Amino acid sequence: MKKHDAILIHFLILTAFGLRLFGLGESSLWGDEGLSLARARATWTDLLQGLIILMGVNPIVTVDNHPPFYFIILKIWRYFGGDSEFSLRFVSVFASILLIPLAWSAGKYLKDRAISRMAGLLFAVSPLYLWYSQEARMYTLLGLESFLLIILLIKTTNYTPITLVSLTSIILILTLTHYTSLFWISFIIIWISISVIKKPSRRTIYFLLLLFFAFSIVMILYIPIFASKLIAPPEWGPRFVPLPDLFADVIRASGFGLSFPYSYPLTWPIQWIWAGLILIGAWKLLQRFHYHGMLLITSLIWTIIIAYIVSFLKPFYHNIRQLFVVTPGINILVSIALAYLNRRYRLIGTLIGVFIFSGMLLSNWFYFSRHYSLKADWKGVLNYLNVHAFHQDVIILQDLQMTPLVNYYYTGKAKLLLTARAGEEQKRLIKTIEQSPFSERIWLIVALSDQDLAEPDQFLFQWLSKHGLYREQKIFPSSNVWIRVLVYDLYDPVYPPSTRALPIDVSFLPYFYLRFIEGPELNNGILRWWFFWEKGTASSINLWLKVRLVDETGAVWAEEVQPIWPSYPPDRWPNDQLVRQQVRLSLPPGLPPGTYRLQVEAFDLDRQILAGESPAWESPLFHLEGHTGPAIFRPPIARSTGGLQLLSIEPEITPPYFPGLGLPIRFLWQSEATPPVVRSMALFWQQGTTRRLLLQETVGPPIFPAARWQTGQIIAQRLVLPLPPDLRGRGQIRLVLYDEKGEEIPWETLWPFYRSSYPVLTLNLSSWPARRKPLPFKRVGNACFEGWICLDRYEIVPEQAAPGQTVEVRLSWYVLRRPEQPGVVFVHLGRQPDQPPLATGDAPPQRGQRPILTWEPGEYVEDVHALSIPADLPAGRYWIFVGWYSGEGRWRAMDRSGERYPLDAVPLGEIDIQP
Repeated sequence: MKKHDAILIHFLILTAFGLRLFGLGESSLWGDEGLSLARARATWTDLLQGLIILMGVNPIVTVDNHPPFYFIILKIWRYFGGDSEFSLRFVSVFASILLIPLAWSAGKYLKDRAISRMAGLLFAVSPLYLWYSQEARMYTLLGLESFLLIILLIKTTNYTPITLVSLTSIILILTLTHYTSLFWISFIIIWISISVIKKPSRRTIYFLLLLFFAFSIVMILYIPIFASKLIAPPEWGPRFVPLPDLFADVIRASGFGLSFPYSYPLTWPIQWIWAGLILIGAWKLLQRFHYHGMLLITSLIWTIIIAYIVSFLKPFYHNIRQLFVVTPGINILVSIALAYLNRRYRLIGTLIGVFIFSGMLLSNWFYFSRHYSLKADWKGVLNYLNVHAFHQDVIILQDLQMTPLVNYYYTGKAKLLLTARAGEEQKRLIKTIEQSPFSERIWLIVALSDQDLAEPDQFLFQWLSKHGLYREQKIFPSSNVWIRVLVYDLYDPVYPPSTRALPIDVSFLPYFYLRFIEGPELNNGILRWWFFWEKGTASSINLWLKVRLVDETGAVWAEEVQPIWPSYPPDRWPNDQLVRQQVRLSLPPGLPPGTYRLQVEAFDLDRQILAGESPAWESPLFHLEGHTGPAIFRPPIARSTGGLQLLSIEPEITPPYFPGLGLPIRFLWQSEATPPVVRSMALFWQQGTTRRLLLQETVGPPIFPAARWQTGQIIAQRLVLPLPPDLRGRGQIRLVLYDEKGEEIPWETLWPFYRSSYPVLTLNLSSWPARRKPLPFKRVGNACFEGWICLDRYEIVPEQAAPGQTVEVRLSWYVLRRPEQPGVVFVHLGRQPDQPPLATGDAPPQRGQRPILTWEPGEYVEDVHALSIPADLPAGRYWIFVGWYSGEGRWRAMDRSGERYPLDAVPLGEIDIQP
């Protein structure tokens, strides 16, 4: 191998390895991967037999029809790598990486180094192998074994006993990896038999009989599998793929995978080019190696036709994974065609190669940039229930096949039951629930379409609609299936308060009154209250509560939105009885001990309902001993020498981040001393050699500082990190710790330049989008404020209004130079600027979403203010005045001639108030 070839193959392997490792462990395992996990965790006897126990009302023993070879490898790998999502999928990654040097060797046997380069490049960036390398399934291993058999067939010119033994071994491994390989292997065995019989010898006949005997033994083992496949109902519904569509699917998917936008007209030329390359490759292979070309091409066509014929008995084809054995052969043909075109017609071959690899990279880009996860988010669903389900709840999952994933992800205290999607299993489940102790809430997990939910055989939904109160649903989207968690309350809502209930008497008019609360009760990190409501004079199905847990300083530690039953609105409540509702709040890990209160806001859809005369009702103070949260097994981000380690640091909002705003950050600390030496900290912005202080703060929340911590305690802390308006670009947030005397405490790290300040976050601060064209408002402004900002244009909509209506004042500001201080825009309705305003619409520009200290010279800023006309305002004509003010008073307002407006209030015009 030449030096540049060695560099190229190492580059391809590293590139493919990086692509396949990217996000490998982030997405949840899905149903088929759960079966792989169950087989790998089973005993050796159950693994070989394919036995899997499903957790129905009564345990159900089922058989996985897939052969055991892949699962044997996965079980052995688990002893070394564990069974995390990353580790389980790494076997597929490794198999797909081995394909690259194996594909490179194809050129050696076809006597063309260009074929080696093309084949290696195709397998390195192949979207199909990228997709399936990130699944804990056997398909990339199947592709590796298929390619190994192709290489062995290509290099074989005479079937010697050693060759037959090698072929027998690979064929047996293939049949023990996936049952669809039998379609391809059957032709290979027929071809080898004919070739051996043409030039027979005693030894070759003996080994050929050995091959037949081994294959027959495997086929006998497959008889129950094929029988069960034919008897069982279709796995994906009545799906039959016509032969032309089957050929097109296999040919296209082998090149551009499952993420490619095949329906886009702009991609049709690339698809036709790929199909043309397969034909050119077949022609050149037949021309140079007629015997091996006939073997490879005929075997591929045979496999697809046999799959089509079998589909008449039972539709089994879902996508390319059912025919993964043919993809290596197709890629070999394309590699031969690209090598030929580059050698014979260099310019055309180069352009075609660019088109093909651009299409593959486009498919990979679609794969990585998908809006939703490709796999159903079972990890998100079950982790959500780990946190939110109470110990007295019941969780029902409508899919028995999810048993392995439940055992893998679910660690909560609530009882979890699995059932079939329909039939007698659901009735047995309902009888179990009715005979079990009292359950307060049902969490029903469904991964069904709306059509499935409307089917009459969904007996469970009928029972829940009759015996429960529908509360809400939580949706976990994915590109495959949207999982919904439907919540039903089973307790009796009409129930009197106990003697422990606290009288409240707060009105949320016109809908209901809060008369009593009972609680809180803490269990497994969940605070629970009982609210006792009395109906009001109005009703809605869109009522919901925003519930917060705040400490004495007003810091918010937990917040959740909870509905009032849509299926049981206030107009259905009894007139002379109280209705109770359970309100829950999940506590964050690291909640410090201290005194807290509950803060409740009510809304009708998006309109706030006042609690008396206040926006929110606050409960009396109560004491909590804190909440450590689930055990944390991951290593800390960093450990200091001052008896403190940082477990995690997470921003509460997602990118993009903009300068001039505050970034809320949550720290999770763990003390290693009583108390730790650390007392305070500082956060710096580090960009190259530039270092800038952003925030100094004590370690720990104000209600529970580090001086009170004990060994082993896990404490959360929330800070708002100010990002100055002039920060730009990419930088690190460095954390420095100090003791009681203000001296720095070093970090325990191998890197000397991290010992004083440790990088805990990397931020990329985007520039604010700036508008450089004037806004098309009707009226022209004539005022500038402090020489910083000018009123360019404005409009008042509508210019005629009635009392009680809202008027929009739309302003367009032009920035002369960046303001030196923050300000507030006032919008007043009145007769004269020196009289008290009759209505106001004061607010920071753009409602404070963008600080004015980030405004750039030369940009136009749109700013809309709402002016509510008082209901008792007499009819007449009134002026609207605007201006700016800050803590030092109003900003100077000058017209274009340099004269100052009286009281720095700029008149925009009159508005007609009609009765």
